[in-house]
Amino acid sequence: MIYYFLRYSILIILGLLVYGQTFQYGFVFDDHIFIATNPFIKNFNNFHVMWQAFPVTRLVGMYSFALNYYFGQLHPQGYHIFNFIVHLTATGMVWALSDLLFKITKVFPAKDRVTQELPFIIAVLFLVHPCQTQAVTYITQRFESMATVFYLSTVYFYLRARLSTDKTRKVVLFGLAACAAILGIMTKEVIVTVPVMILVSEWILFPQKNKKGLYAVLVIVGIMLCVTLNKMLHSQFGAFFHASIPSESHDGDILTTPRYLMTQMRVFLTFLRLLVLPIHQNLDYDYPASIGLLDPPMTLAGLIAITGFVYLIVKLRRRNPLIAFGLAWILITFSINLAPRSNVIFEHKLYLISFGFFLSAVSAFFVVVRNSKTLLKIFCCLIAVLAFIGYQRNKVWANELVLWEDIIKKSPDKARVNASLGRVYGSMGRYDDSVHYLSRALAIKPDNITYENRGIIYSQQGRFDLALEDLNKSIAMDPTYFNTYIKRSWVFQSEHRYQEALADLAHVIQLEPYFADAYIERGLLWISIGHAQDALDDFKQALKIEPYNYQVLQKRGELYYALGQYGLALDDFTKVLTLEPASTEAAQYRSLCLKKL
Repeated sequence: MIYYFLRYSILIILGLLVYGQTFQYGFVFDDHIFIATNPFIKNFNNFHVMWQAFPVTRLVGMYSFALNYYFGQLHPQGYHIFNFIVHLTATGMVWALSDLLFKITKVFPAKDRVTQELPFIIAVLFLVHPCQTQAVTYITQRFESMATVFYLSTVYFYLRARLSTDKTRKVVLFGLAACAAILGIMTKEVIVTVPVMILVSEWILFPQKNKKGLYAVLVIVGIMLCVTLNKMLHSQFGAFFHASIPSESHDGDILTTPRYLMTQMRVFLTFLRLLVLPIHQNLDYDYPASIGLLDPPMTLAGLIAITGFVYLIVKLRRRNPLIAFGLAWILITFSINLAPRSNVIFEHKLYLISFGFFLSAVSAFFVVVRNSKTLLKIFCCLIAVLAFIGYQRNKVWANELVLWEDIIKKSPDKARVNASLGRVYGSMGRYDDSVHYLSRALAIKPDNITYENRGIIYSQQGRFDLALEDLNKSIAMDPTYFNTYIKRSWVFQSEHRYQEALADLAHVIQLEPYFADAYIERGLLWISIGHAQDALDDFKQALKIEPYNYQVLQKRGELYYALGQYGLALDDFTKVLTLEPASTEAAQYRSLCLKKL
């Protein structure tokens, strides 16, 4: 008991040293879409709507955001702590699965205490490696870390069930593996490869048994899982062979299926390089597509590396099954990336893949370095270096300005990067810098969001004609994107064109009836033009969607107070103080209501 308590304490302390600073960080990049402006996570009554609004393969992650919002609203600290707990859980599963694999394969001397620590060392490497930061510190990518927990759990419980001799225990363990797989497929698509992983586990770890029937079952389960995933994503299998997608990893590229697959050969090498040498990390790589196997030449090198992995797996599966298992894990978990998509590379995809790398690397070290004390010293030094690099890498996520200024140095010619940095400068009031980068982004690749963002900056500069020109272009490019109508309504209000502003907000509500901000904006506009009852109606509707939005409660309370409805105003201010006890404004109004009553 003391053994495990001490080691779990080490994991928690090391984890806090690397990630503790991130608890004070804010939302970045897609966090604004999935969390800050996402109406579906802000009311448990909206849960049923998530099934229509989001892919089923993201629901568990979305529900976790809703849980965070329920307890802490939009305070980022709770979201970061949740991500850290998921990372610790994944690390614990890495330790448990590594320990089980070492016991199955019996690769270390039974009495050698140092080598018995190898599963724990694998877990520590997984915990502190800098490549994990994107899946942990970037809140939205808890999809990846949570899916990894379920993936590891599925394989772990399956192997435990295979080893169990008690029938009842075996059934329970197989049931837990199935539950983990189901939760996994409702978190992220990576779980679709788990039947292949289990099939290969049988081939590597239990080679002495005749298992044709089991193999057949696993193949059938795998096919069923692929079909289920295909239905969940509402996609067509044939689309895989006829893909033609504009690349978001390099502006101007069109990703056909052959080009995408060839590009992934290079991505495989990049992933290996990052695991071995985690430098020049980047949230948004500028990654051109491969045109042919020799254009660029690293495409062929990647294909050779993958072929070499397959050869080593076959060659080592009996002599050193742990290395073979680790290499197989890398290839199988990487294989999900072969499905064409617009972004060819993201570092968070290394989170699941990395377990196989650490397992095979540590096992290979054990084979090469037979001196246990030397081995321990090497790993202690390596862990210290990786932990320091991980700590430093986490500083990049401190806020959006630091993040995007880091990215622009590494991907200066990418439209999305310039547009994002321009948006950040705009939020800071650095309007000239904002217009510069947004204009640069539009010169590289025009899109409706960038036009919208530049239109907002122009409006903040008082250049309303240019603002309307950009916002109209944005709407013309995507008439269904509701946010732009809200921004245009602001410009109309600034020019006292209230009917046009109301029309835009009504259109937003028609497009997104569960978007509370539209009702809030219209309610504020009704107040400014003297329509108090219409404002009350919109605030009530907003609070049906976001019942814990204390700012709307404050506004409605003020409106009730202005109308002389002091009892209703008192109720609202009391609720505000329950949700936000530090609100002096609500306290003052509450005191005034009590005097009136």
